[in-house]
Amino acid sequence: MYSYTWDAETGGLLLNSSPLSFSKEPRPVYYKELDILGFDRYWNYAKNDSYPYMWAEANNYFYRGRQVAKTKGGSLYTPPEIVIMDEPEPDGQPLRFVDIPAMVEKNRDLLEKLAAETIKKIYNIYVEYMDRVDVFYVAFSGGKDSVVALDLVQRALPHNKFKVLFGDTGMEFPDTYKIVEEIEQHCKDAKIEFLRAKSDFDPKVTWREFGPPAQTMRWCCSVHKTAPQIILLREYTNNPHFRGMAFTGIRGDESASRSEYEGISHGEKVRGQYSCHPILEWNSAELFSYIYERQLLINDAYKKGNSRAGCLVCPLATSKNMYFKEQAYSFSDEGYRTTTTFNNIILETTSKELSNPSAVKEFMDIGGWKARRSGKELSFAKSYTNESFEQGVLTIQVSRIETDWKQWIKTIGNVTFLENGNVEVLCRDKLYHIEIAENTNGLTATVVIGKNTQKDIYFMSELKTVFRKTAYCIGCRVCEANCPHGFISMKDGHVTIDDRCVKCKKCHDVFHGCLVANSLRLPKGEKKMGSIDRYGNMGIELDWVRSYFKLKDEFWTSPHSLGTNMVKNLKSFLNDAEVTAKSKFAPFGKVIDNIGIENSDAWALILCNLTYTSEFNWWVKNIDFSTTHTPDTIYAMLDDSMSKNSRSHIVSAYKNILISIPQLSNEIGLGVCDYTLKNGKRFWNSVVRIPWENPNPLVILYSLYKFAEACGDYHQFTLSRLLNHDLESDGVSPTEIFGLDRNQMEKILNGLTINYPDFLNASFTLDLDNITLNSEKTSQDVLNLF
Repeated sequence: MYSYTWDAETGGLLLNSSPLSFSKEPRPVYYKELDILGFDRYWNYAKNDSYPYMWAEANNYFYRGRQVAKTKGGSLYTPPEIVIMDEPEPDGQPLRFVDIPAMVEKNRDLLEKLAAETIKKIYNIYVEYMDRVDVFYVAFSGGKDSVVALDLVQRALPHNKFKVLFGDTGMEFPDTYKIVEEIEQHCKDAKIEFLRAKSDFDPKVTWREFGPPAQTMRWCCSVHKTAPQIILLREYTNNPHFRGMAFTGIRGDESASRSEYEGISHGEKVRGQYSCHPILEWNSAELFSYIYERQLLINDAYKKGNSRAGCLVCPLATSKNMYFKEQAYSFSDEGYRTTTTFNNIILETTSKELSNPSAVKEFMDIGGWKARRSGKELSFAKSYTNESFEQGVLTIQVSRIETDWKQWIKTIGNVTFLENGNVEVLCRDKLYHIEIAENTNGLTATVVIGKNTQKDIYFMSELKTVFRKTAYCIGCRVCEANCPHGFISMKDGHVTIDDRCVKCKKCHDVFHGCLVANSLRLPKGEKKMGSIDRYGNMGIELDWVRSYFKLKDEFWTSPHSLGTNMVKNLKSFLNDAEVTAKSKFAPFGKVIDNIGIENSDAWALILCNLTYTSEFNWWVKNIDFSTTHTPDTIYAMLDDSMSKNSRSHIVSAYKNILISIPQLSNEIGLGVCDYTLKNGKRFWNSVVRIPWENPNPLVILYSLYKFAEACGDYHQFTLSRLLNHDLESDGVSPTEIFGLDRNQMEKILNGLTINYPDFLNASFTLDLDNITLNSEKTSQDVLNLF
């Protein structure tokens, strides 16, 4: 809310009443962080953490209003590089503490105003929702944000009107558990009820059952945090339909995704529950000022350089943060769990061939395990279900039975168990007869589907989920938590589903039908990367493409500055993009030329074609939206059957393509790059895919026809099908290429239905979302509309 400046007099922060458009999230720096980084080699300071010595914004360190140092890089075992920019004190004199009492006094008026407004907001929300909510509680994590949220809520509400709920993942920092114990005692003294929610499974077990969590497979949050909290609150309220409101410490400045939260949300964090984010608009300057003013507890994790107090080993941790964690928590003489516990499991379960200590160090240093996207990267993953659909008959083979399929099948329709062991399911007013052949290790389910209508497609998907749950479910209780009626019980590893099940299929609403199945899933028919010589290590430059479009076919015989390999790469790229055909200017190229090669719509069309080539298909399928990747993580994700040199070349090619073509990377969102130029060379720091903000409906129409043609001229499908990127398919959905959600697609499809009825008809009524393309039209016909 409030902006801040550095105060040389106190060494602290000075809040002022002007609004802050962007916060750099300043944080206090204590001696322990300075020691971990190695600043004690340069500066003189007492080993005393009563007060901080300075402040940091990201990697920049400020002392008494001056930037005195910054750090660069860093990873699990490699310390960040220190760059000294100025001497904090002359002649090596000892550092002075930040004068926290004086800083607090200077900021007191604004802090009191800010706190009063927030307390009033909390109280008003409580009054507004008290008749709609069964239980109010503070979602407590042990971090700075939840400490402040708790303090504000206990100032705003009577202490018998809310609870404090700690979600114990079993993976917290040792310092977090110490804070939790102190807060629990404080709550006891203040007559506030304190609750703890914890999974039935120890994380050492789940990490081996699921495989370590990864950036795109964060099963850990559902299993160890969300599900245990929902189940505990159901038991506490004795109401499976309970409605809770969590007061959270979520702040918009913490991340891009959190900045989109509303002050009150429903189902944003936990399905069916309310969340109130009272400090959503606070920045960390206000937060720490409030903590010091109120003399609240500070988790020692922050004093050791950690910007957030999360799990010991997290796939979302930055490289520098990994280093801080490893230095502070790789060992413990107090019986607490350490980073070593989970790092060892990572090494035990990986399928990577780590034949020597240097290979282990490289793999862990770059966080290669974070990039896992399937069970292929795990040493123990196996396929326990095999599904095939031929000539109207669906066959599902199950080679391991973990839970009872007769329970799970209740979730998809009205079931009749026949005397011969077979079963009939009435689903969406259609009766399906399923033959079950059991054997020593598993079973085979066979069902004649028939015409393969939309109802049949849904049924087949749901039946596959039933048997995936049968083969993989370990009773993690996420499906139990998802059931809004409390009809699923997973106690002691036994799954029981009440006959009153209403078939809402919320228990199906997890990735691949089961989190374990998703995490262990082995890819089928994965496209191999093309020859490394295709784009070399140089990739493509926008200027090369511009040069070609100026001369067209004459380019190849005209004088130009491109070397032999550059020309070879450009030919491959233009052919892949269908701008040329056998190096001759093609009809698609003429469309691009008419639109203009500087236009982002032209590059969006090009991307629709490139997505069907191995290099770009790999990127679209593997680089998720809103997830930051470093060159090292991309390298680790590539198939390690390729040589190290080949993988390095591919990463370099991606870098040059994305950096040199902003229409493709920034405007369409294929990969926004953070990079630096040094001596004319590009040094790639990270990349993140973002959704295309203003998609051209005609580009989406072209992509839909490309999708249909790749699927064997399958011109009738659903929006749900387009949004399901887990299904194996030769066609690539525009939602996967451009990051479009259901709401965006509905608007685009409705507009296309009105403006181009000869090409597409879409209808969204009740639970139907049909899309029909004109089978007499082609993707080439769509190009004629540009």
